[in-house]
Amino acid sequence: MRIKGSILLTSLILTFGQILSGALPAHSVEFGQDATGDPNAVHIQGNTSGFLYSERIILTAAHVLNQLRIQPNGDTDGFVFAPGLADKSNAKRYKIIKAFIPKTFINSDFSKNIQAFDDFAIVVIDEDMPLKAKVKIATEDQMRRFARDKSEVVMIGYGLQSGSQRKSPQDIIRAPHKMTGYLYTPEMMVEHHRQYNLRPSSWTTSDWGTNSNQKTGSICSGDSGSGYFVEENSVRYYVGTAGNGGESSNCKADGTFSLTTGGFMANFPSPNKFLDLIKSAETFVEEQKKAELVKAEEARLAAELKAKQEAEAKAAELKAQQEADTKAAALKKKTITCLKGKLVKKVTAVKPVCPKGYKKK
Repeated sequence: MRIKGSILLTSLILTFGQILSGALPAHSVEFGQDATGDPNAVHIQGNTSGFLYSERIILTAAHVLNQLRIQPNGDTDGFVFAPGLADKSNAKRYKIIKAFIPKTFINSDFSKNIQAFDDFAIVVIDEDMPLKAKVKIATEDQMRRFARDKSEVVMIGYGLQSGSQRKSPQDIIRAPHKMTGYLYTPEMMVEHHRQYNLRPSSWTTSDWGTNSNQKTGSICSGDSGSGYFVEENSVRYYVGTAGNGGESSNCKADGTFSLTTGGFMANFPSPNKFLDLIKSAETFVEEQKKAELVKAEEARLAAELKAKQEAEAKAAELKAQQEADTKAAALKKKTITCLKGKLVKKVTAVKPVCPKGYKKK
């Protein structure tokens, strides 16, 4: 049994090393349910996903930014699509103008036995995106209750739905898919890894997690950055970000699928660790909107001034024309007929006057 466990662990590390070292894209949902129209699942530029938190803030994974070469905490020219779209061929692109990542973020590298840490990020877009679902960051107490009560945890992503799509991903027309599972506390994750001998000895922290399987949906390439949430009373409580985690070898090009003895487990930090980072993003958005209001007001005042100046110029031009017309009319020559007995004489002038002895007819 020890030999089998060792082989299983070695196989797991090699599989993770291939997936997370950049040989393959991020994770996504295989065997899931179609989720076209979902109000929060957004497709980020490239083959990855995010979660619409507010009209301009999207929560995602930090290693996604590395893959997209988006500059963290700086300007970027990336883009995202509106949530829930299947065919995005002619869809509007929302420009990403800012990215935030924790200073504590460490990307996973299973080939070097490096554990991912704080794999979370925020991107901000340049205009409002319609937000049709109310979202809140779940508190630690709520998360523990969700885990205790086995509340359904949902994740929706835009990744591959089968290994056959690896040769022709067609991500631009791929619909979002949903997977479901249960939330595990860090203590439950420690016990899970202890029970199935899955945790590399060099890993020093235990994050939260969710389980998945072929029936409810499991990961495949393309969905790091998707949000895990629990929906209660029409509110979506965000509990984590799909990032580096695994214990499965699924969505293979040959169509095969395998899980470790303990099933698939995703690992992610509590979003409560990043409330200050989220607040920074919200402050940035507020400043952007204030700047836009100032710019809009300046544009309004400039337009009003221009309209006033144009009206004044038009009035002055009309007045000048009227004066010119009056002057021209005053200078226009007239012809009168003058009579003196049987003599008739026509006089043409600006102010014609009959000659002496003649009377105007």
